[in-house]
Amino acid sequence: MVTEDNKSSKSNLKQIFDAYYEALVQYANRFLHTKAECEDLVQDVFVSLWEKENIFPDEVSLKVYLYKTVRNKCYNVIKHNKVKNKYAEITIQSIEDDNLFLKQILEEEIVRQLYHAIEVLPERKKQIIKLSLKGLKNSEIADELNIKLQTVKTLKSQSYKILREQFKDLSTIIFFLLA
Repeated sequence: MVTEDNKSSKSNLKQIFDAYYEALVQYANRFLHTKAECEDLVQDVFVSLWEKENIFPDEVSLKVYLYKTVRNKCYNVIKHNKVKNKYAEITIQSIEDDNLFLKQILEEEIVRQLYHAIEVLPERKKQIIKLSLKGLKNSEIADELNIKLQTVKTLKSQSYKILREQFKDLSTIIFFLLA
């Protein structure tokens, strides 16, 4: 803020706010469409000015700082809105796509049934499969459960065989639904 001795003064902030607030809101409104958004943005600029206690050698430097800061913040809001709009567009497209909707439901149902099938496995096999689904390697599973590596491989293989047997009829149904 500008003072006679070039030191930052929070008492000047009210004067600066009164002098530039409306002009900065109008300036921001060139880039952003809602006045409330512009007012919030300009208030953020003044909060930042309050917190940083910048020193400006003259009023021109202060004006340049305020306008550049508002412009940069507007640019950031526009970039953020662009990302949000693109995400919303993709989401709307995926909601409107019936095939994708059917696939998502099918995937969720398969995952639900898989976890149900895992829950009925014997306890040790269930532990091994769950750790495997978390991404652990056989050696890490063996260390975690304090059992031999070969035991992990054997129980994992047996578990997969049981799970494949439970899902053998489901694969035909899935093939016809996705075709």
